[in-house]
Amino acid sequence: KRVIMEAGFKGLFLQNNVQDVRERLNLYKSHAETVVAISEISRRLQGKYDNFDASEPSKIFKKYKKLQKAKQEQCHVLHIDEDRKCTFSELVAMGTGDSVQVYPTDVLRSAIWLGAREIIIVHNHSGNSQASPEDITWTLGLSRGSWNLHKIKISDHVIVGSDGYFSFAENNLL
Repeated sequence: KRVIMEAGFKGLFLQNNVQDVRERLNLYKSHAETVVAISEISRRLQGKYDNFDASEPSKIFKKYKKLQKAKQEQCHVLHIDEDRKCTFSELVAMGTGDSVQVYPTDVLRSAIWLGAREIIIVHNHSGNSQASPEDITWTLGLSRGSWNLHKIKISDHVIVGSDGYFSFAENNLL
């Protein structure tokens, strides 16, 4: 109870340095190792902390280029910090060969949980990367709702296709 009160429930799952946990929370080494191990297992099951430059859609495309060869459509959410770096990425939905159904709760869950203020959505198309009317309607509605309800900004939605990528931000849709 003391550790949860001092680190916070969410903070408990963000621990990655045994010595730091040991000193800050005044724990035995074996207990600190257990906290860090549980934190790491939780991160691996839920998503991953993956620091990379997300300042431009082309850099995001380069990181997610592998989605061009994916057999199923997928949707990923990237948490963006104030330096325009991705700090956390998560696969939130996997669909069929030509569609993926994504709910707003799936997109926003980890952002709310981890306190992200800005996110980028990445998903793939089995064909070309052009945004469909459904993609546009869904993204604009989610963007308005996430900002109005949670003050979470969706700064871009990058669609990876066989012909490259489509960025909502580059096309002035967001």
